Amino acid sequence: MAQTHDQPRRTEFSADALSEPTLPVSDSDLVDPTLTVAEAMTAAPRTCSAASTVLEAVMIFRDADCGVIPITDTGKPIGVLTDRDIALAIPAHEADLGRTPVGELMSKDVVTIDLDETLDVAMEKLGDHAVRRLMVVDGNDVLQGVLSWSDLVPYLSESGLGRVVSRIVENR
Repeated sequence: MAQTHDQPRRTEFSADALSEPTLPVSDSDLVDPTLTVAEAMTAAPRTCSAASTVLEAVMIFRDADCGVIPITDTGKPIGVLTDRDIALAIPAHEADLGRTPVGELMSKDVVTIDLDETLDVAMEKLGDHAVRRLMVVDGNDVLQGVLSWSDLVPYLSESGLGRVVSRIVENR
């Protein structure tokens, strides 16, 4: 069942803690690779527009307890803003960072996946594009959710989870 932004996370694992965006797992590490993205994604994420200010985005990060905000235009993802993007922008924007439009800081390289795709396809796409998150869209390219590596953890087999834990320990 998909999570909504108001539901607590299923796990304390944070893929963002890793120094590289990909994890040492493959589709054979999934308990059931035929499960769909819709079953694992975080549904109905909070979003904002490219014209929204960084201050507005910070409020979303705080209120939704998240580290990524999809940037949308008429419901379609056009960018991604992370809390790290804001932290890295502080020296360049100094005092007016709060009034800066998120469009100036967001990543425009959005990788999407259809909500009916399977988790094995999602893992392949995450690895191929070396990203931590996929924007999940419907047949009209409207954002439906976000799928991250940490959303996949509950669906990993024991051996797959072991490889993830080993990687985290190595990177400490």
